[in-house]
Amino acid sequence: MNTYLKLSFISVLSLISLSACFDKDKDTEIPLTEVPANIIAIVQNTLPGISLTEAEKEIHDDSVVYELEGTLINGNKYEIEITESGTIIKIELDD
Repeated sequence: MNTYLKLSFISVLSLISLSACFDKDKDTEIPLTEVPANIIAIVQNTLPGISLTEAEKEIHDDSVVYELEGTLINGNKYEIEITESGTIIKIELDD
């Protein structure tokens, strides 16, 4: 019985590990220097004076979305989601 439980446990762990390998959606933190210039320009034109601090590149079903975080001069922090083609999906004021 004990051997059976060990084998079952190992099997479950293997399946979990394999499923992670085949996950198509990927979110990766990237340096701001890797965000295309046109994306940065669109965000800066939409929120003038924003100082960008963080960036993530998200790949969902073969489409790329950038998630940028930044702060305005007044201290308000924002999170912006924008597609690779420059369409803003969401602008969220962080509390």
